[in-house]
Amino acid sequence: MEIYVPGIGQYDNIGDIILRRQLLKWLEPLGRLHVFVGNAPAGYAESLVGEDHVVYRSFAAWYRAALADAVRGKAAYVFKPGEIQITFAGLKEHLSMLPLLVALKLRRKPVIRVGAGSRGFEPIPKLLMQPSLAMTDLVTWRDARTADFLGGTVMPDLAFGEGEAEPRGKDERPVLVVSMRSDRPLPSDEWFGAVRSFAQQRDLEIVSVVQVERDAERSRLLAERLGGRYHAWSGDDHEGHEQQLRELYRKTTLAVSDRLHVLITAVTEGAAPIAPLVDDSDKIDRHFSAAGISHVSIRTRGLTERVIREALAEATDNWPKVQAALFEARTQLSEVQDRVTLLLRPDLAPAGTTTNLQPTVWHVGRKGEIAGGMTQVVNAYLSWPFGNVRQRLLVSRNGKKGLSGIALFTAALVRTPFLGRRGRTVVAVHLSQKGSFVREGLILRFAKLLRYPTVAHLHGSSFVSFAEGSPALVRRTLGAADVVVALSEETRDAVVSLLPDARVTLVPNAVPEGREREKEQLVVFGGGVTRRKGVDVLVEAWKLADPGAGWELHIAGPILESDLVTDLPDGVRKQGALEHDALMTLLERSTIAVLPSRDEAMPMFVLEALARKNAVISTPVGGIPRVLGDGAGVLVAPGDADELAAALRALMDDAEQRSTVSAAGYDRFASEFSAEAVYPKVEELWLSVLD
Repeated sequence: MEIYVPGIGQYDNIGDIILRRQLLKWLEPLGRLHVFVGNAPAGYAESLVGEDHVVYRSFAAWYRAALADAVRGKAAYVFKPGEIQITFAGLKEHLSMLPLLVALKLRRKPVIRVGAGSRGFEPIPKLLMQPSLAMTDLVTWRDARTADFLGGTVMPDLAFGEGEAEPRGKDERPVLVVSMRSDRPLPSDEWFGAVRSFAQQRDLEIVSVVQVERDAERSRLLAERLGGRYHAWSGDDHEGHEQQLRELYRKTTLAVSDRLHVLITAVTEGAAPIAPLVDDSDKIDRHFSAAGISHVSIRTRGLTERVIREALAEATDNWPKVQAALFEARTQLSEVQDRVTLLLRPDLAPAGTTTNLQPTVWHVGRKGEIAGGMTQVVNAYLSWPFGNVRQRLLVSRNGKKGLSGIALFTAALVRTPFLGRRGRTVVAVHLSQKGSFVREGLILRFAKLLRYPTVAHLHGSSFVSFAEGSPALVRRTLGAADVVVALSEETRDAVVSLLPDARVTLVPNAVPEGREREKEQLVVFGGGVTRRKGVDVLVEAWKLADPGAGWELHIAGPILESDLVTDLPDGVRKQGALEHDALMTLLERSTIAVLPSRDEAMPMFVLEALARKNAVISTPVGGIPRVLGDGAGVLVAPGDADELAAALRALMDDAEQRSTVSAAGYDRFASEFSAEAVYPKVEELWLSVLD
């Protein structure tokens, strides 16, 4: 195997050498390395590459060689680790490598990306990176924010793998190391006072070091103001200077720096880290968190000398926890190394090693604070920690019409070909009826054309009538799904009548359990204020029920038909559209929940009410009888105000009956509709379409 890897970086930065060298050490036993170092000075190149590596100064020569070996089926490509820019200016590597990646994929050769992290998080450059990511076999980032933004797993920074095997023995550590970035404002007077006084308290010598050559003048100034020693570097002999730094770090108790790899290198030699920041950067905390080390940074603006000094002492005394996390981080790095080995040289990988690439389920739809329905289902999926799949969201709509909505849908279509490897990616499209069915249905059909495994999750109260009115559209669209998920028997039967050979599975919605709160004399309706939801019947029933003193009815939801709530009787409060958390809090306080709909599929509001131990009154439409049957709730005829009034009065007047109904409803929720009961079945269904 001919392994091509860029070795370029910041040539005046010892940290760039350290993390790149660690990756090259992983790769050396797996094939011949072809390393592009560009115009790196001799000291940088010599410190990075070995005698057996093929070193290139010319990008064109390196690229030509890589393409030639890729076409012959003899090459693999490994992206360089370290910081990348997800900006237009920073996309050169990712876009210029596309022809090489295509050639590699045509010959089924591996592409690997490990140990990088993003400095920019711009949406359009992210979109442009999708082809590169889609053709990468192993993607693992060095911080969670990058992984959330671009997709993939998280690993510790490669530099944690260098240094002492057992850092910090019994030898004395009489040094406090300082190194601060030269492109940031000078720390405050309080910072200088805190470092001086802490060093005096602990009897430590202050040494100001240069790990990045451009910081030399800043380090000299720090040494002068702190009364410490200046450890200089002129920018040459990278390997010799690194060894001097490591020898110094092995004598260091505390490393004080806002340079990520100063702190990591010091930690690997047994020094406790602290990052006193003069800005709001989260870079250091992001990368240390990936290694299991938290609270490294402290923002020093406005802090007193005493507070900063206490933070230095706390960081110093926290070393045992840092050391334990370092050992665990190195174990994780070893596991990533085994996965790299498996891809490049399976014969050398330890027995039982897997690439650990969980399949990805891409939900197509939207999320956010949109009351009820399909969006809350997607929200619930995305918030659940599935054990065998990773979840991502392809936003296809935002509820807005016009150019904004068109642009969002177009962007979703453009991104669809680059969601991931076909054998490891499931596209789960959430559809209801009308515009949603056409819009998201187009993405479903496009995904199937691209040979993705597909699942259609059907929502919407009027799907059956919609299918009867648009049978050809329903056939074309759902025919592109490997599995159709229906919420009710009526929906399932409607699909089967149009597509007899379709695989249609009945799976209910699921919701997380609610919080325990003291119950009040509240009746809650949740949903769009419309006649379809039965709000007109509910208001009339409330008048007929004539509830006793203390009972209130809260109508919560977007007011879509305002005439229904213009003249409300006593005891009725119009809440309007609530954020989802606010509606759930209201249900946790309420005793009775009511949804007298004329048409539904599987309303989330009913399930959410059961999960919050309400006695629920609703109608036998859609999937509701399956939820509330056999005493788990009270069912009344749609449109019948007298029957609804009697049901309300019976529950409000009889606490024992309320308790019986709410207990039976909660048991039904827990056994059939809770997240714990439903989501394993959904995950199994998603995985089944990969076979």
